[in-house]
Amino acid sequence: MAHDRETAGSKEDDVGVGRTVIWRFVDGKPGHEKQSAGLIQGIESIRPVEVHEIDVRLKSFYWRQIRRFLLRDAPDLPPPDVLFGVGHRTHLPLLLARLVCGGRSVVLMKPTLPLGLFDLLFVPQHDRVRRNANVVPTRGVICPTKVDDKETDTGLILLGGPSPHFEWSNPDVGDQVEAIIRESPQVVWQVCDSRRTPQDLRDYLPTAAVRHWRSLPADFLENALAKVEYVWVSADSASMLYESLSAQARVGIIALEPKRRRNKQARAIAELVGSGHVSSSANGFRLDRSAGPGFIPENLRCAQIVVERLLDP
Repeated sequence: MAHDRETAGSKEDDVGVGRTVIWRFVDGKPGHEKQSAGLIQGIESIRPVEVHEIDVRLKSFYWRQIRRFLLRDAPDLPPPDVLFGVGHRTHLPLLLARLVCGGRSVVLMKPTLPLGLFDLLFVPQHDRVRRNANVVPTRGVICPTKVDDKETDTGLILLGGPSPHFEWSNPDVGDQVEAIIRESPQVVWQVCDSRRTPQDLRDYLPTAAVRHWRSLPADFLENALAKVEYVWVSADSASMLYESLSAQARVGIIALEPKRRRNKQARAIAELVGSGHVSSSANGFRLDRSAGPGFIPENLRCAQIVVERLLDP
């Protein structure tokens, strides 16, 4: 999307008539921005859109738009049809913009503000928000979808690290990675760590193609997931889990011990295992090629809900 840090720009320079105008409120956090990017991608698959980004850290541009709408002056941006926000810092600016500039409000998380202030909320079902007509539970986080032709006998092993939800043991994780590779020797595996991965985990990993996250391009994971046939993800890595499912890979969970009895992330994984969408290393270290993932990407499902509830007459 064409924009710079001082002004918001449209997704395309030659904006056409009949496009859905989206104001996308961002806070600079990649995980948050990936969620709204995924929802926008889903809507783009249904209808033309014109996207304008408003960075809530750049207050001068934001307040200039509000002032121009209030004074009925020529604004920099067209009035929004819908306003998206992810991250608590985006919620108040989004609500004020909706009040002054119009449009319908959508947030992609459980807010600290009252639910009734927003037109539509997409909240991970493990957050257990009280039932409300404007709340749509999601299976994990919404993310962009990219699926290419799968390359036979290719796989990724994606490793997180210590987290609030699971115990992390370098020897245990190393043993599980070794078992995965041993059980499927025909698969060309790449082992990828992440920002949270302990540096000394490498001492426990088998000899395999280990890729350090600092050495990889920013779009490596998105492009790799689109092509590989099999993916194993450590249980702590919720975002990588749902990205793998959205890419239509066969997905396995590297099981970790939950830290607490009531653990929303462990509960969500148990539901995915129970529905057959993923396998757990607790039940074996080999993924079945014949069993399709059967997982409809959440960004496509949620985009259809936005269009039906908020945009179609």
